Amino acid sequence: MPRLAVVSLALLLAACSDDPATSTDASVTDPGTSNTPQTTGATDDPAPTGTTTSTAGDPTTTGPGDPVTTATTGDPGTTDDLVTTGGPLTSTTTTAATDATTEPPPEPICTDPPACGDVEATATEHQLELLDGCAFALEPNDFAAGIARADALLARAGTAVTIDDVLGQLNREGVPGLSAYQADRMKNHDYTGFRWNDGDGAVDYWYPQGITGSSDARADGKVSGKRLLLVSWYHNIDREPADPPARGVRLSLVDITDLDAIRYRHLLLVTPTGDGPDVNFTAANTSSGDALHAGGIVWLGDRLYVASTSVGFRVYDMSRIFETTASDDDTKIGISGGEVNAHTYRYAVPEIGRYSLTDESCPLRFSAVALDRSADPPVLVTAEYMTDLTGRVARWPVDLDSTELVTNGGTVFARDAALAGQSRIQGAVTYEGVYYMSCSSQASQWGRLYRNLPDSMSEITAWPDGPEDLYVERDLKLIWTAAEHPNKRVNVGIPMQGY
Repeated sequence: MPRLAVVSLALLLAACSDDPATSTDASVTDPGTSNTPQTTGATDDPAPTGTTTSTAGDPTTTGPGDPVTTATTGDPGTTDDLVTTGGPLTSTTTTAATDATTEPPPEPICTDPPACGDVEATATEHQLELLDGCAFALEPNDFAAGIARADALLARAGTAVTIDDVLGQLNREGVPGLSAYQADRMKNHDYTGFRWNDGDGAVDYWYPQGITGSSDARADGKVSGKRLLLVSWYHNIDREPADPPARGVRLSLVDITDLDAIRYRHLLLVTPTGDGPDVNFTAANTSSGDALHAGGIVWLGDRLYVASTSVGFRVYDMSRIFETTASDDDTKIGISGGEVNAHTYRYAVPEIGRYSLTDESCPLRFSAVALDRSADPPVLVTAEYMTDLTGRVARWPVDLDSTELVTNGGTVFARDAALAGQSRIQGAVTYEGVYYMSCSSQASQWGRLYRNLPDSMSEITAWPDGPEDLYVERDLKLIWTAAEHPNKRVNVGIPMQGY
């Protein structure tokens, strides 16, 4: 099988309201929840096109555990001790020739990608099998045009704000601690966490999915001196009593600096459309009219990477937030008649670009995404939700300074990949060489957090009912997830146990 050749000296870098609280994880676009049937073939709508010349308070609403052990299958939260086969990919280093005046481009990273059948091997439960990452490739669209379009949108709206402005307007209060139901599951862990207000905890047409935070966003782990979380929710119109338009994805900005006094606010992700003076925006939906599932998110610098299930990533800009001027009609979105509406949300975050699977890439689903700053190079870690054992984890090189994925000849190749050997993966991350996988419905309704290395045994940790994406808070060595089900929703972090 061909192997990934790592270029050691040079890699080419890519250029460059609040409505009532409620949510669920069941979309035809992304099967990223335990109560969602697996679907295939869904595609997102194309990225906005066209040339663009750059121009430079909603109401407040209220919103059984077991130790970490190795074990046989069965009871919630125990660990299955099974030997894992496979070893690290062999890599070779190619040094590009240079002369006194010119440096030629580096050799192609992946000269002979494997056949797609070679990265769809038969899986063995609880065994992590490494695969050739060259089978998977992404390419960026025109980010310069996307940024110009976002700037034109902010100029037209005339209401650009900063993240500090939004942090000064957090209008909802979280509830410290976990519910008794989820706390009993996690009782043998030194957990921390919180719940949403009553409205957000019970709403059944908004579902929390992705989780990230200031530890991803900044090297020092803080944004504006605060510990912050971001949680994505997708709008499940199938749960609405009428037939409303899909409102895409909302984002909860949560200040967890003081876990006894949690405050947060929802913002809406939006897609700029049109050109120049006619630029406008719509919700983060797919071409089928459903909300983008947003099964995983990563906040890196000012960029927010959002998993786009069948395609790759949509990228939003947290430094280009703008404020709406009207917030009383949840069916309205866009600029019209002198009003700026975003389905009743006060703040909106615009898209600036996308990374999509290339025509030559093997198929891959993007059900979750997390950041590993400890890897060399740092990587975005994606995972596939499958009801069987065929879900794969892929790792994509990212430059922390530019906050862009690392390209070679215009293409982003996965640094490596793995057949996870676990079903219903809702989130995955690697940290200090260990693979962590958040899986739902592993022991009755309970989730499990699997930890693994190639050539080693899978280990299992008790995890909540309805776990989703993963996020590592590095300075506290906590690993977080958000639970999705109405009236069972918690956001919980436990100490990382390594391997």
